[in-house]
Amino acid sequence: MINIEKTGKRIAMLRREKQLSQEQLAERLQVSAQAVSKWETGRSLPETATLPLLSAVLGQSIDSLLLPQELALLSAVYTDGNGQQDVTSLVSRFLSRDQLVLTVSDQLFDGLLQSDRAKLLIIKYETPSGVYSTYALTGQQLALDVHTKGYSLGVPGLTLVHAAYGNELAGRDMLKKMQHYAYFGWQQFTVDQQLFPGTMGHEGKEYLLLVYWNAKGIQAVSCAEGEQMHYNAERTRMFVTALSRQRYIIDNVQQLGFGKGMDCSWAGALYTALTAMGTATSYEEVMGVSGACWRAAFTPVWDYSAADALTAYDYASPAFSAYGLKARWADRLSAEERRLETSAVMESLHNHHLPVAINLRVAPEWGVITGYLDNGNTLLCRSYFDDETFTELKDDPEFGETMKNSNGYLYVDHWPYRLLFLEKPDGNPPPSELDNLLASLRMKLDSMQAGEQQGYLLGYRALDAWQEALLDDVWYTAAEEETFTRRYSVNHFCMMALTDARRSAAAYLRASLPLILNAQAYALQAEMAAIYDQIYTLLDHHYSNMTPPAALRTQPGLKQLWDRKERTQQAELLHKTAGLERRGDELAAMILEQLQTE
Repeated sequence: MINIEKTGKRIAMLRREKQLSQEQLAERLQVSAQAVSKWETGRSLPETATLPLLSAVLGQSIDSLLLPQELALLSAVYTDGNGQQDVTSLVSRFLSRDQLVLTVSDQLFDGLLQSDRAKLLIIKYETPSGVYSTYALTGQQLALDVHTKGYSLGVPGLTLVHAAYGNELAGRDMLKKMQHYAYFGWQQFTVDQQLFPGTMGHEGKEYLLLVYWNAKGIQAVSCAEGEQMHYNAERTRMFVTALSRQRYIIDNVQQLGFGKGMDCSWAGALYTALTAMGTATSYEEVMGVSGACWRAAFTPVWDYSAADALTAYDYASPAFSAYGLKARWADRLSAEERRLETSAVMESLHNHHLPVAINLRVAPEWGVITGYLDNGNTLLCRSYFDDETFTELKDDPEFGETMKNSNGYLYVDHWPYRLLFLEKPDGNPPPSELDNLLASLRMKLDSMQAGEQQGYLLGYRALDAWQEALLDDVWYTAAEEETFTRRYSVNHFCMMALTDARRSAAAYLRASLPLILNAQAYALQAEMAAIYDQIYTLLDHHYSNMTPPAALRTQPGLKQLWDRKERTQQAELLHKTAGLERRGDELAAMILEQLQTE
């Protein structure tokens, strides 16, 4: 018996599935919109003469419209992820007594979809418990009944349910690999032989087929080798675009990291960029000509940023001048500005110039951008936090494949809040090495007396305040474990920076001795180099015996480990360092006097 209400609901649902309004359906059937409204609200049934055309438009048999079963086929699409054919009417013939059973094949669909890509059938259906979506690949059997619960509609986000690389002849399961690539949070990626390597003897062109589940049910998208797969901004849909300016990577950029003899991340990044430009220099020379080797900084709030060479004093401009560089900063950019600067990053890389940037990965330290993928939408880098990722994933074969695609570089996680572009203009010779030495000595005298800038204490004031803070017994006694641990970690980081700076100062002074032809000035600089060797030896002895913060988890009782005796020893060391620094100032002033009067 015909149930007029159920028939109306079925017509309404099928109309919406075809994305037709009541007016559009009425126009196709050559009836009034009011007539369609009456059917859908159960006030009347379609006239007998209208049923064949209604059946054709909605892709359903007349019986399934007038005698709705509990298992209702709403739509059926045969697709290769690139093109598709509506096969609802054909598939509905296999629906009988609330069951649907068929084997998906090209023969079944009579060659409706001509391509060499893998194909699948996507079904949307309704049972008493709800509306669902499901799929079956070519060669698989699809079996449904009223108890089959597929993929629900209305779910948020996007979930991959199938991934394969190949074609209609053969394909390899890529679901686990795609789930691994999700770790990198790509907004887009390129389908190529590095990310998805082909197998020997494989026939024909290969494609990446992704089947995913979103709010609308099961979806499929297929990407040919050399094309780009994209997520939309909300990451609820995927789509394909052709490649443009795809990738560019500068090879053999050295790894960065603390403990590699370049513990000032800014100077390490600048040295790396200079080396890529073909400039013959050393890390210690970068520290020397920039003046960063004389740096001493401290903030009473005990923050890691005190170790950053550029937080409170301009050591960058002297370095640019020393190497004859033209520099351009791009700081704290808006979203629109970032899009524009991406082109500048790409152009800089094509000129073999590595942009220097801060906060590329993990935390605000300096690094360099080494290349790009996906038309500049994915940037590659060397940062001071790469080692932990390489160590964690070194035995992961899929990570290894990813590194092949990026030539061993990790992906930039954050757009840097400071970005530095460097060029070497023609006809702009740098100052002489002796001029750079004299400029560096003047910076030493200035920076040690700088006092305070932007909330950071510099020079002698920094060393004095650091000593006082180490001897504040009231604070250390009252401090909770978390804040105590953090202060220890900041202290360790700042000691690392100071030790590295004074090692670089000694090395720079020794390397600069051949520049000095004045015998008296030469003797003064030799004495100054010996003083900084002494400062470095004292600092390094203390720093080398400090427990690394990462090892604190295995060391019970930090307050006993970093006790008053230990803090007093460091305070006395800083006091002694300040005394030697003052002798260094006297020698620097005398060297300048000798050489500037020649």
